[in-house]
Amino acid sequence: MKKNRNAARPKVHIALASVAAMTALLSAAACSPSDKKYTVPESLCGIDVPQSLLKPLLPEGETLTEHPESSGSTKRCRIHIDGNSVLSVSTERWEDETTANDVAQAALAVDPQDAQSDKGRYIYSATGAVGKVDCAKAEAAHAPLWASVRVTHDKAKAADMLKLIKAYAAAVGDSQECIQ
Repeated sequence: MKKNRNAARPKVHIALASVAAMTALLSAAACSPSDKKYTVPESLCGIDVPQSLLKPLLPEGETLTEHPESSGSTKRCRIHIDGNSVLSVSTERWEDETTANDVAQAALAVDPQDAQSDKGRYIYSATGAVGKVDCAKAEAAHAPLWASVRVTHDKAKAADMLKLIKAYAAAVGDSQECIQ
């Protein structure tokens, strides 16, 4: 009778393959892109925005800091993760006849040819978005206010950007920003 010397080898190969697969899974979990050690803010420089809308647009990292800036009619809030600018939101007054296409043409990370929503009120992509702020109480006294959002990394999705610009524009509309 002939003995099969290789009978134990398939079991060893299966065991080794299982160990290798588990090691790879543990390594991937340790480097997961959802590894955010900072607290996602509940506002962007004082403008309330749901954390659930900010979280998908912020990359992993250790520390988050906010950097508000103002220049003329433009107000900006930059979010830095570990010292790097990753997200920026801003508001700016424009002339009465301004359209979202006009604002998108001047904005960084947004193009007038990007996707549109709400009959052209918002233009958005995975890298940026612009939208008109509803300042109904203050429109007669002030020029229209527009909001913009942009990210400086490539992990954002256009759908998440649209959600954020809509929420940010609505929050700005409910803030003191409209009457200033």
